[in-house]
Amino acid sequence: MIRDRMPRIIDLALTWCKAKGRWIDHVYENIVKKYPQDKRSTAVKIVLGIKQQCKRQEIYDYFRYVKLMPVKPEQMYTIPKDDLFMPFKDTINWQSLDPEMYEYWKSVVAWVNWFRTQHICIEDTYRHSLSFGNDLETTKSILMSKYNMNKKLTDYIIKSFK
Repeated sequence: MIRDRMPRIIDLALTWCKAKGRWIDHVYENIVKKYPQDKRSTAVKIVLGIKQQCKRQEIYDYFRYVKLMPVKPEQMYTIPKDDLFMPFKDTINWQSLDPEMYEYWKSVVAWVNWFRTQHICIEDTYRHSLSFGNDLETTKSILMSKYNMNKKLTDYIIKSFK
């Protein structure tokens, strides 16, 4: 279920890191498995960032009634959209990791964040370069120099565009 619904960018990043299977197992054991059988589909959507982990109203009520902080109703709509969805780094159970695995997952999170921020820019540069009449090799060299990538990563990303 996790593998079938995974967003494309996370799939690309985890495949590049060779961590896809390990991450799926980790998420299932540490998050999804703890939910009752009928709630697991919703849990998977929340973990993958497809569904909100909390609604704006819930955040508003939390600050107003639990934290006893004065919050105006119109402030509810100023909550950033990213705060409503589960970030990738929160899918890792950091407390249960030994130092070696902590560093491993830290690097995987860094790659996922890199792919999220850079993939769309790289694709845009790739499409523009080809539309200007550059051949594939020239486009690859432009991407490698502009985004500081090696040939293997450049080839991997270009394959994802097709």
